[in-house]
Amino acid sequence: MADQTGPNVVLYTRNGFAGPMATMVREQYPPAYTSVSGSYAPRILDLHGLDPDAFADPRALPVAVLSDAKFSVEVNYRREPSPFALRNVFADEVHVILGGTATLETEFGVLAVEKDDLVLVPRATSYRFSDITGELREAILVSETQLTSVLEVGLGPLKRKTTPTPYADPSVRSGGYETVIRHGEEFTSVFTDYDPLPTIATDGATLVSKININDLRSIDMGSGLLLPPLLFDDHTTNTLIYDLSARSGDRPPVHCNADYDECILFLAGPGKWGSVDKPGLITHTPKGFPHQGPVENVPEGYRAILIETRSKLRVTAAGHEIAQLAETDQYSVHPSQTQSV
Repeated sequence: MADQTGPNVVLYTRNGFAGPMATMVREQYPPAYTSVSGSYAPRILDLHGLDPDAFADPRALPVAVLSDAKFSVEVNYRREPSPFALRNVFADEVHVILGGTATLETEFGVLAVEKDDLVLVPRATSYRFSDITGELREAILVSETQLTSVLEVGLGPLKRKTTPTPYADPSVRSGGYETVIRHGEEFTSVFTDYDPLPTIATDGATLVSKININDLRSIDMGSGLLLPPLLFDDHTTNTLIYDLSARSGDRPPVHCNADYDECILFLAGPGKWGSVDKPGLITHTPKGFPHQGPVENVPEGYRAILIETRSKLRVTAAGHEIAQLAETDQYSVHPSQTQSV
């Protein structure tokens, strides 16, 4: 725990780090609280903690654990190939692979996916998973605003970026096929007597792509503050996704983020981020709640991503099953917590 005797410098920011900033020097340590009465509180969720029976049916759809109208964090477990293609017509998706391997089939070609991959699937793109090994587990970041993969291979931190390869056999596959169209909270099935996915050739912009978090070079910050690398941007600044893996530099200050909810999804060790050391744990700090991120200068190394969103995320009913109240110094379960809330 931090020295809570003071004085403590508290950073207040508007529009993330793009707007006005102010600091306060306070005797008290603002992240320290004894208890919470109400739903507006920081939590830590175990994305591997959902009941596997909820995904036993091959037709099971992803389950939201944090959500509002414009952005959600959803979870999917799958052992069998999907019996239908899925097309989200209202939102872009970033699929964060938490475990297992599979082939992602899309209208733009096919991609092999594995743990720690981040795959961008833009809205109105049909896709399905096949060739699953083990159990495919993923967190899906669903954004109503358009997401763009920011990093390119070159002098920056990214060493590799992968795009879909053509279908080995793009000829028409006859038979009965289903495409499930997701439009908001509703779903419509469209049936065809041909496979709707295989494509002979594509041209133009690269829309579907993947990066692996382990293909990002760490940044030697020295001292002071430097924003972590931005991975995905939506150009409206509603949702920003950063690499928050271990890096040298000072510990972040106590922070009051007036406009963004912050989520940190821990992907891999061997080191840990504060008290968080289990892959698949995600923290949620709602906007305006004082917090101090743990030290990121971890010699053993760890991999994580930071999600900042203007959306007013709420823990869903499914999310409450895997959520615990969190303290916002080292992000362990809050001392007042005796059971999931």
